[in-house]
Amino acid sequence: MGGVEGGLVLLKDQKGRAFLVRLRPGGVFHHHRGTVPHEAILEAGPGGRVQTHLGEPLSVHRPTLEEYVLHMKRSATPTYPKDASAILTLLDLAPGMRVLEAGTGSGGLTLFLARAVGPSGLVDTYEKRPHHLKQAVENVRAFWQADNIRFHEGSLEEASLEKEAYDGVALDLMEPWAVLGVAAEALKPDRFLVAYLPNITQALELIAKAEGLPLVLERVLEVGWREWEVRLPVAHPRFHQVAHTAFLVAFRKWKVS
Repeated sequence: MGGVEGGLVLLKDQKGRAFLVRLRPGGVFHHHRGTVPHEAILEAGPGGRVQTHLGEPLSVHRPTLEEYVLHMKRSATPTYPKDASAILTLLDLAPGMRVLEAGTGSGGLTLFLARAVGPSGLVDTYEKRPHHLKQAVENVRAFWQADNIRFHEGSLEEASLEKEAYDGVALDLMEPWAVLGVAAEALKPDRFLVAYLPNITQALELIAKAEGLPLVLERVLEVGWREWEVRLPVAHPRFHQVAHTAFLVAFRKWKVS
């Protein structure tokens, strides 16, 4: 995971606003309430505090995976952490497993998958848009140092995949049905394929296209995540909530006899 010196820190101000910062020699962080040298942030370290030259207090943190994905540079809309967590559960991942992903996007879900399978596991991720793949590689390498991810430029349809080699498949594509046959063949029997889809029309089309393949529909989920604002003695739901993000469609593979 990203270190501190030469790595990433997350600064939070008094209003809870978060800022992802890569520390560098001679660097200065600019807040609308003043500046603070990177050396002071490094000296404070994770769990410490610094002040801008105008007296604004900032807390220093090592970014969690959730925080990093929400604040990293994006070339595409990332898989929200609430959905990524559900995908890991639906795929039933464990250390040492092999996972197939398409498309990589900004690399958010890739990071969740890589950490779930651990350094002894493997994630093969495919992205056909070069600029998205470039950003994803940069995002992933800035946070995750383990060498358990293989990036592939191209479509999964054109990939040469080993039969029944993967413990799970994650699809984040506009038309996942186009690669469904290839993905199903690469999936081990009795293991799971999960697709991330923005609207229910896509989900229904994917389910219809799965007919004739050795895949049985397990469930269709829409993940809710309701945050609360607590300022004692008052508590109420936050006014700005992340409501609908996507539908998760999960299949289990039958054994082909």
